[in-house]
Amino acid sequence: MGQIHRYLGLSVGLIQSTMKEDERKKQYNSDVVYVTNSELGFDYLRDHLAVSEGQTVLPTGGEFDGFCIVDEADSVLIDEARTPLIISKQVPASSNKYQTSVQLADALQEGRHYEVDLKNKAVTLTELGFEESQNALGIDSLFMRMEDDGEAWAPYITNAVKAKELFNKDVDYTILKDTATNEDNGIGIIDSFTGRVLDGRRWTDGLHQSIEAKENIPVSNKSQVIAKVTYQSLFRQFSRLAGMTGTALADAAELLKTYDLEVVQVPTALPVARRDYPDVAFKTREAANNALIKEVINVGGGDPEGRPCLIGTTSVAASEDLVQALAAKNITASLLNASPKNAPRESELIAQAGRAGVVTVATNMAGRGTDILLGGCPKTMARIKTRSVLVDEGKVLSAEEAAYLPPSPPDSYFPCELDDDTVLLLKEAGAALRKDEGLTAIGLDELLTTANDATESEDDTDAIIKVRAAAEAVKEAYTEVLETEKEIVKALGGLYVMGTQRHESSRIDRQLRGRSGRQGDPGSSRFFLSFEDDMFQVFGGDQFKNMLETFRVADDMPVEAPQVTEAMDKVQEAVEEKFREIRTEILNFDETLNNQRSSIYKLRQKILFDSPEDTIETMKGYHKELISEIVNSQVDKESSGGAINTSAVTTKVGQFFPGVALPSISGNDVDAKSITNKVTDAVNAFFDKKMMDMEEAATAEGRPANPLARSANYVALITMDNAWSDHLQTMEDLKEIVVMKQFQGVDPAAEYRRMSFDAYEGLLGKMRNNAVYSLWQSLVPQEAPAAAAAAQTA
Repeated sequence: MGQIHRYLGLSVGLIQSTMKEDERKKQYNSDVVYVTNSELGFDYLRDHLAVSEGQTVLPTGGEFDGFCIVDEADSVLIDEARTPLIISKQVPASSNKYQTSVQLADALQEGRHYEVDLKNKAVTLTELGFEESQNALGIDSLFMRMEDDGEAWAPYITNAVKAKELFNKDVDYTILKDTATNEDNGIGIIDSFTGRVLDGRRWTDGLHQSIEAKENIPVSNKSQVIAKVTYQSLFRQFSRLAGMTGTALADAAELLKTYDLEVVQVPTALPVARRDYPDVAFKTREAANNALIKEVINVGGGDPEGRPCLIGTTSVAASEDLVQALAAKNITASLLNASPKNAPRESELIAQAGRAGVVTVATNMAGRGTDILLGGCPKTMARIKTRSVLVDEGKVLSAEEAAYLPPSPPDSYFPCELDDDTVLLLKEAGAALRKDEGLTAIGLDELLTTANDATESEDDTDAIIKVRAAAEAVKEAYTEVLETEKEIVKALGGLYVMGTQRHESSRIDRQLRGRSGRQGDPGSSRFFLSFEDDMFQVFGGDQFKNMLETFRVADDMPVEAPQVTEAMDKVQEAVEEKFREIRTEILNFDETLNNQRSSIYKLRQKILFDSPEDTIETMKGYHKELISEIVNSQVDKESSGGAINTSAVTTKVGQFFPGVALPSISGNDVDAKSITNKVTDAVNAFFDKKMMDMEEAATAEGRPANPLARSANYVALITMDNAWSDHLQTMEDLKEIVVMKQFQGVDPAAEYRRMSFDAYEGLLGKMRNNAVYSLWQSLVPQEAPAAAAAAQTA
């Protein structure tokens, strides 16, 4: 698409995860920008944590105004909207407490010491659980704060039980390896909708550390949220929002309500030739997998002359188990899942997933948004081959840069060997690229895109011309072989998609089926279910299993009755409704927080982009507001004349503004306004003198100008961030409180709005006071005891 935009005179930008701030800013300033939803969200949050203008990357100061088109809109705007984007700071964590809690959780028993709510992913300790936990720890109460760290044991025990019962390895998370030592060095969260590892995401409130302790991985620091935003709040900022997807119709009402987006169905260009067979269900997961493997064998999966098969699973563990089971039947399957070693090979595996006899096992991400071409994709294979030869044999990248690229596939991956002329063209392309000593992995990727996808241009470099010639020759060689294979696959019935479980959303099932029968090609799909699947366990599968036991149905006997399919649909509808409720609750709570966030972020961006003169004026305004607050707090409202405790005013002002020679305030100064003006004049006079002294010192030492303004700007931003972080934690605590209050007949959302308004009222004052206090302590350093006393009364 970039070629079309550029032809029309528009500049085109692309945001990639490895880019630094200056490169991101350059790309964002383009007329059309391509960026993933998570990169956009985190750039938005990082811009509102920046402490200098140079650290921002988004145009218009981090606020959105313009058009936004979301690809796979239902996945981004609906599925991923359940989880907010969060940036956290690390605070010390007590590893001993986490490890002790995990050991204690292992000793506790479900049904006796705690209850598990799979539907809501929650655990609740019973009275006996509390009692025996307290006895084991030798304390009177799990809610009692300990003297050593000031924290209670209750959240540690609860998180340890959650980690034990609700979070499973290779389903909810995977263990990350250190690339240098191959040792376990962290936990990676798996996105339940895409199957990918969420880079940089961590569970909050100590849950992440509890899972690390469970897996015997060194416990990392705890996370404290400093910025967060939901996709609902992020995308609703755009003045024009639109999206594209093949499966939005089922959630048309939610898209209209949340984003004011109407869904319009566009007919397919060609009739759908795919056959969707009825689901088959078995008593056990083992029996369902065995039936699936038999079906793979029946259609020739693994045979060079058989049908290609794509098997969709719901977890890393399930996909790896299935690959092993297929291997036991001498069927080699390509594995595509959230494991870090497999994720970079996505394009490589999808490119050949339509080849004859190829069996691909994948998690939910199964090539979404990609056409799996029958017979294989010669263009993608040619690009991969070209890159592999240039990097591995041509040595066009340094070892450090080459490490950023996916590993090269073996020669057996490609459909044929290349002739000598094509090999020579690749060598010439490598020689041309080696002249560019500073070539990066991103640069090579962009060059390959230009060579493969862009039309010839007068501005093409010698390297692009040679790479284009080589890639075209490779593509021609592969196309000749794969076109024949395509006709063979079409005659066999096309790609066969098989699912192992119903997903949480019927849309994801349709997306998986939609990998087959693209662009009018033939294909088929079928789901092999069991009554042991998670969805049935959580939402009432026991009744089905009991029914099968009553009628003595054998494990390997498929159940294809319409009543069972209907019951499965109802279970899936119940799951979808549950998650719809979660998203609605998140939206209701976040609308309140979003109003506060918008106000704070606008104020923060104003401070960030203020000139030095405006920053000084802002601080002087803070001085007057704080002094007025101090004076008014010492007015005796009980007395008839409203007497002012001038001694207390002097003491308090001295704590915030050390070093200032305050004017004499006598009992005759009974007017709060006049006292405020006298003290403010004295404080600002000292402030101006300090500013001049610092300016002269900076000039003499050759340092940048406006040192006081720069310090004031930095302090104001940092204290604002800290206060906002504390406020976010307060809001999370309020959320927990109001959810419990619904049992008293109180509307949680309305109560949350009321309580959050009270919490927000004092936030701006806290930010201002902390900024003034911190700046003045740096201007006029105090002795430690005096500073500590002032901090406590601030």
